[in-house]
Amino acid sequence: MERSVEWFVAITAFVIGLSHLLRPKDWAGAFRQLHACGRAGAFVNGGVSLACGAAIVAGHGSWAWPGAVLTGFGWLLAAKGLICFLAPDKALRSMARGGDSPRGFVIGGALLLAIGGGACYCL
Repeated sequence: MERSVEWFVAITAFVIGLSHLLRPKDWAGAFRQLHACGRAGAFVNGGVSLACGAAIVAGHGSWAWPGAVLTGFGWLLAAKGLICFLAPDKALRSMARGGDSPRGFVIGGALLLAIGGGACYCL
């Protein structure tokens, strides 16, 4: 099961990471749109994060290096989902910052590429 999760993270992290690097203005626009939806937008953002995070955590429980990076990433995504569902106003403030600053998506994209590289290393 861990191998499947490593493939999942490698593929999604590379695609989304490259998208963040190449299309940061589009990502900022998407976050502006989600923010404009109010708490419902926070729930959508949280649902995507929680689902991906829960899938990673459920299938990759290793806390030994280097797999711990993937497990930790899964827990961070799950925590983001939790915040979006239980404190949507806090999530909306974060989403507003993302909508205002495309540069933040470039940094996020670089981090996602690094996580994708870590997943490939685990494979």
